[in-house]
Amino acid sequence: MTQYKSEWIQVARDITSGISEQDRFERLLVTIRDMLQCDAAALLLFQQQHFIPLAINGLSEDVLGRRFNIDQHPRLEAIARAGDIVRFPSDSDLPDPYDALIPNHAQKLEVHSCIGLPLFQEDRLIGAVTIDAFDPTQFNDFPDDDFRLISALAANSLHTALLVAKLEQNIGVASLPKRKRTQYAQMDIIGQSQGVIDLKSHISAVANTDLSVLIMGETGVGKELVAHAIYSQSNRKAESFVYLNCAALPESVAESELFGHIKGAFTGAISDRKGKFELANKGTLFLDEVGELSLALQAKLLRALQYGDIQRVGDDRNIKVDVRIIAATNRTMHEEVKQGRFRSDLYHRLSVFPIFVPPLRERGKDVILLAGFFAEQCQHKLNIASITLDADVLILLQNNPWEGNVRELEHAIKRASVIAKAESNAPHLILKAHHFQFTHSEPIKSSTISMSPSSDTPEFTIDDYQGLPLKDAIEQFQMKLIQSTYLHNEQKLSATAKQLGLNPGNLHRLMKRLGLK
Repeated sequence: MTQYKSEWIQVARDITSGISEQDRFERLLVTIRDMLQCDAAALLLFQQQHFIPLAINGLSEDVLGRRFNIDQHPRLEAIARAGDIVRFPSDSDLPDPYDALIPNHAQKLEVHSCIGLPLFQEDRLIGAVTIDAFDPTQFNDFPDDDFRLISALAANSLHTALLVAKLEQNIGVASLPKRKRTQYAQMDIIGQSQGVIDLKSHISAVANTDLSVLIMGETGVGKELVAHAIYSQSNRKAESFVYLNCAALPESVAESELFGHIKGAFTGAISDRKGKFELANKGTLFLDEVGELSLALQAKLLRALQYGDIQRVGDDRNIKVDVRIIAATNRTMHEEVKQGRFRSDLYHRLSVFPIFVPPLRERGKDVILLAGFFAEQCQHKLNIASITLDADVLILLQNNPWEGNVRELEHAIKRASVIAKAESNAPHLILKAHHFQFTHSEPIKSSTISMSPSSDTPEFTIDDYQGLPLKDAIEQFQMKLIQSTYLHNEQKLSATAKQLGLNPGNLHRLMKRLGLK
């Protein structure tokens, strides 16, 4: 540990520095991999019996989208229940959650050496660090006290991030102007794109108010998930959340569904019945596909929102209700208003705080994280050890238009997993391009340079840069030089940084910016 003293001092300083949580977490993992010469490391948050990856190093990118239920992962359950570091024997029969998820090692699917570090804050489990290597003896020479130091630093770093996030939420700050904050209460909304960061920021801003919210977006983007995120962070989260699909309401019973009816109000009304507004009293009513309501029902809904009282069908008495409305639609509402299909006064009443959910095609690499999330779900439903995604598939996923958005992606992963399982009885399934039915995508070259050891070391000639603007030429040269040096040093970041005269943390960030991660 002595030779890494300066790195650990810097990690300790990072805990209270002004850098973002993500940079802090990634620096920690870089130091861990440099010190232990391991193949992979991950920092996980513990929430509701799940371990949620916050940062990874050496693992497939889709791992960031996975959610590891400890009931389904015995090793992670062992870490969660341990009070100290866990050294798994190299011949342990417990399946490793990262089997087949370390890229560029196709011949090595199963991890052989694994360390688990539970992270505690005042005896409460808040997360874990996992450290993995293919060499079964990789960690034999490292004493437990070294790992306890890693655990203490990681726990403090994670606790600081959680504390800051809680303080910001309590004072109503969604995010600081120039620093991206992870919204730890919204981990089910998977993604790191700017669109998702803005979405989470808007959710945090409006959740703990009683303002009406109108969620807009294409079919399949996850509007109901956004509604649940708003509800779960509101001051009404202990009360009812009532769902109503307005598109599925027959005109004849729509008013009764919303406001209830009394016995004898119409044929079939054999008893008094509460409507959705009464059921949601003191809580939240989610009106999905609100743009499908008839004009007559829109007028009655407007009155309920304006005056806070309703009338059951067949009853002259008014009933006071206290309901927070969240509505959602895939229609372009201002166009609906312009065409006379939706009342302008109701539209303005519902859209006090509008939220737009971006389509999947505008979310960049979020598609990879979501694919990992759905693959993790499928492997347990299909009762297989792991499902991974081939590198060519990741490129195809990113370039598919996804007209059906997240829902279409979910169905594509499920269908491909079933097809792959039918082709092979292997415990580790690899989803390849032929398992999917891409009708719109065209294979394109990856924008990143391969970091595989089998890649030929690039050669440098002046012709490579002729005709390029100076800025682009410099960037191309940096990419090729770093790749060459990295492969020459057997993919060891610390050795590469030393040869290039850079700090390992700075090199790590440079590689990430250049797309060499």
